[in-house]
Amino acid sequence: MAYHDDLLAQAFQLVHTVPSTQATLRRAVSSAYYAVFHLLIAEATANWSNVKLRPALGRAYDHGIMKTASNRLLNPQHFPFNGEDPQVVADLRFIATAFAELQENRHFADYNLTIDLNPKNAAEQVKSAEKIFNTWPTIRSHQITQEYLVSLVVKNR
Repeated sequence: MAYHDDLLAQAFQLVHTVPSTQATLRRAVSSAYYAVFHLLIAEATANWSNVKLRPALGRAYDHGIMKTASNRLLNPQHFPFNGEDPQVVADLRFIATAFAELQENRHFADYNLTIDLNPKNAAEQVKSAEKIFNTWPTIRSHQITQEYLVSLVVKNR
């Protein structure tokens, strides 16, 4: 099993821990985000022909650049995706939106201890990550999806 798959499985384990605690709920949200983060990196670096160097290439990915790229993709004026399959566009935009939201929720879970994390909300975040995992294989080979992967590592200029 790949690292990102392990992280998603861990997120599900943690969110269903009984009794739930703030620590288990917060770790579940964090693990869900990191599962998607590492899924996207694994998919992008899989395009690199030198397998031994893929982990080193994966270190080039930055959370902020990935979130910015994901948010930028949502702007239909910049990315109208004319002539593309509307379902692929919708799925890619869902992934970009959900990734950015998971990152924000991970920041809340890891750093904002002033408000308790709701168990239902934590479970929704883990389900969102699972939906990304289930959607990804249906669009991974499309050109716009591959361009998205490149945008995750290249700083917009």
